[in-house]
Amino acid sequence: MKKLMLAALTVPILFFAACAGGPKAGKSGVVEETTEYVVVNHKGKDFGGVIPEWVTRYETEDIHSVEALSQYAEKYIFIGRNVGKNLTALQQWTRNFSVAQEMSQMVSQRVDAKFKGAAVGSPETAYGSYYQNVVANVSKAEFSGARQTADYWILRRYKTDNREEYTYYVLVEIDKKVMERQINEVLNGTPADPTPEQQTAIDLVKQSFYEGF
Repeated sequence: MKKLMLAALTVPILFFAACAGGPKAGKSGVVEETTEYVVVNHKGKDFGGVIPEWVTRYETEDIHSVEALSQYAEKYIFIGRNVGKNLTALQQWTRNFSVAQEMSQMVSQRVDAKFKGAAVGSPETAYGSYYQNVVANVSKAEFSGARQTADYWILRRYKTDNREEYTYYVLVEIDKKVMERQINEVLNGTPADPTPEQQTAIDLVKQSFYEGF
């Protein structure tokens, strides 16, 4: 589920914060210092706010760890992530963030990762043209039911060059059944002309498509 390209300012959707060397937690219990950076500021800090657990889990673990939180039971979570030096510009990016426009790209990356992870060898060989057609169709599809429910920013100072950089996060959630129904429409509606071996691989990946999705 790997990378989301949103706009000129956008950076990869998934980022794993360095944990080596003993990350330090602040009063909030979240990681505020690693061997790479120190958290200088974050949204709501001046008013006693703490970094939300979904942000910490996303940065130090992965998107599935976020989805494991009780408030996201039976939800798929997608997170848009943008980095820059100008907080005002990033806030404008957040205001302009369109779930309807970005959802297809976010979903297509997870679908692509699913095929690649399940393939024996390259997905092009394992699934034939069906794989590329599905990913392309998902990227063009319109997904309904997704909602932007949270956003957050963090200012970090990096130790190697002392630069300061803002990271802005946008959290989007959608009911699992709603998401799976729409993806299934693409999976089942995409034509294929596979070999018998490729058809077997396609059937297998479709049977377990949402395990670890």
